[in-house]
Amino acid sequence: MTIVPLALSILLLVASAPATAQPGTVLAIADFADAGTDGGAMIQAERLSGYLQHRLQALAGDHLQVLAGDQVRSVMRAQGVTALDLLRRSPATGVAAALGASRVVTGSWRTLSLASAPDAPPMPRGAEREATAVFDVWMIDAASGATVLHATYVGRATGQGRLVLLEAAREALDQAARAIAGM
Repeated sequence: MTIVPLALSILLLVASAPATAQPGTVLAIADFADAGTDGGAMIQAERLSGYLQHRLQALAGDHLQVLAGDQVRSVMRAQGVTALDLLRRSPATGVAAALGASRVVTGSWRTLSLASAPDAPPMPRGAEREATAVFDVWMIDAASGATVLHATYVGRATGQGRLVLLEAAREALDQAARAIAGM
């Protein structure tokens, strides 16, 4: 009969011991390519990787460590790699290895535009505009070089000035962040 209480005590000790946390995935986010879109320069679209980094960190918490900005840029510069180069296996795995990342995210702005509403007369100064942002995103596995995610996200917003374009871009990036965090 003394074995049962001893076994029960051991089970309780094991059950109450803190579980060791598994290390989260390390994700490197490169600046985005902006191949001459109309509004890219207005909102520094290629540098919105920082926004995606913050959104992913907020959505994934401790399960994901996200690297972006100067840390990723410096490695890419040192290796002579651009955002679109990361679509090839060798550059993606090289940048990931240098950063200790298991996956690399890169993207391209297909459309960043401000337009007046289709039924509106010519635009007076200060009138509302419709902004559209179309973002292609790729997530590359560092170990295999395989494309884990390739998707297109569209953001739209209506308002004044360049901030409406930034709002549309952020909407597209929010969609990308939800997809990446859910993987």
